[in-house]
Amino acid sequence: MAENGKNCDQRRVAMNKEQHNGNFTDPSSMNEKKRRDREERQNIVLWRQPLITLQYFSLEILVILKEWTSNMCNV
Repeated sequence: MAENGKNCDQRRVAMNKEQHNGNFTDPSSMNEKKRRDREERQNIVLWRQPLITLQYFSLEILVILKEWTSNMCNV
């Protein structure tokens, strides 16, 4: 066994500033992802994607009802 890390086969790899907890976040890829997300949100309208729109509507109603019932129980 090596003393105090001498003769150790492990290497340290230089980390970029944007790298955090092993996740590499490239600024250009983040901008691309934001652009794609924005375009996707703009396309979610009732006449273009009615099923997805109704799904999000239903989920939002469930969240509102859950909040409403929890507020009613706390009164």
